[in-house]
Amino acid sequence: MEQKPDARYIVQKNIPEAPGVRTLQLLLLGGAVPPFVSGQFITVYAPNLGTPEGKAYSISSAPQDKTLDITVKEMGKFSRYLCSRKTGDEIEGSLPYGYFYSESPTSTLVMVAAGIGVAPFRSMLLSAVRNHPGRPMALFCSNRTAQDIIFKKMLDELQAANANVRVFHFLTREDATASMQSGRIRAHRILAQLKNEKNLEFMLCGS
Repeated sequence: MEQKPDARYIVQKNIPEAPGVRTLQLLLLGGAVPPFVSGQFITVYAPNLGTPEGKAYSISSAPQDKTLDITVKEMGKFSRYLCSRKTGDEIEGSLPYGYFYSESPTSTLVMVAAGIGVAPFRSMLLSAVRNHPGRPMALFCSNRTAQDIIFKKMLDELQAANANVRVFHFLTREDATASMQSGRIRAHRILAQLKNEKNLEFMLCGS
């Protein structure tokens, strides 16, 4: 069923993040950022591509940022279309919505992401360090290779600047390094890093 867009966005910038992954920085047609909560998403519409119901993309920017960002991995015709958008191009979509967000600002937030699933967690991390400094947070990221890690530089900087933020990388198709583990994320590997933490809240995204 074809859906009607209730928002029009203008691409401000198209940023490469990793092979086949790009972040689109957007503003509404009037130049504003719509209000949203970290973890929400927008639906993007392009009926001429044979997907009248649109596709949902998590917001990867924080609510306080000057643009609304979506991070897209090229996986088919629709995502290739988005990744090819240039500054000034118009995109039809929805306003932000959804319920994938932390239930308590005081919990120890444990985020488990596979590949592009890190997108909403970028928003949560940036928002939390600004609004709830000191909140314990741990991000476990799975990628095929080190080259595939999305937001690597930003995550390194965030961890270095915030003692309460820890990031753990797992590589499924490369050997371990000094800062990255080899193999898939397993429950015992997560719990081994959380022995002294209490009031844990787990969130998972990606496949």
